[in-house]
Amino acid sequence: MISWLKGVLLGFIMVLPGMSGGTVFVIFGIYEQLVHDLVHLKLKPYLPLLGGVIAGIFISGSLFSYFFEIFRNETAAFLLGCLLASIRAVLRCCPIVTERRIISMGFGVIAGFALGADPIGYATSVEEVGIIYLFIAGALASATMVLPGLPGSSVLILMGIYDTVLIYLSELIWGRLLVFGAGSLAGMFLLVNMLETFYARHRAIISYFFAGLILGSSRALIPNEFNWLILPLFLSGFVSVWVWSGKS
Repeated sequence: MISWLKGVLLGFIMVLPGMSGGTVFVIFGIYEQLVHDLVHLKLKPYLPLLGGVIAGIFISGSLFSYFFEIFRNETAAFLLGCLLASIRAVLRCCPIVTERRIISMGFGVIAGFALGADPIGYATSVEEVGIIYLFIAGALASATMVLPGLPGSSVLILMGIYDTVLIYLSELIWGRLLVFGAGSLAGMFLLVNMLETFYARHRAIISYFFAGLILGSSRALIPNEFNWLILPLFLSGFVSVWVWSGKS
């Protein structure tokens, strides 16, 4: 039961931009064992956790899809705070600033600004997303999610399909969800070992580049209109992730 509840919490976190699933695994004390077991396809001990993750993703996905439809600007403000605060966790491993790291961040800002062109939250109907593109998005999001400090859901914002995936979840479009899920499983089992090795060797450069991606892509979550709720919701999202990312 405890594993299932942890999975539900993880599922909620996976849907929030800026929240790193890998960081949660570290806090739960299972990160190294999880990566080892994934590489060797030892899945049975994690089935309750996986069930909770699926439940958490569907519940939170439906909630955020509803809030985006009814309260687009307020929801975007909250998620923008979450996204920007996650930079703390991304750069936690390498706080010393160097010229190479700043250059890497600059490239990330440019790439994120270009990729995050479409505002998140406007999708009120199912958009046509190619099956291959959806599969790749699932693979990259899940593989990135496993790495501590890197928020996997931010990948979906960069690829412009975050709100579309929320609609798939809220309307239970199983065909598309199965494609995305298949990509997620492929990324978790086939890419996680490679990414973890590459990330360990070039952690600082990758972290600063990813922080730049977050900064650049954050424009997709900027509210179109401002009211008295925008600032408190932005701060609540920012503080929540800032405090959470400070845990170890």
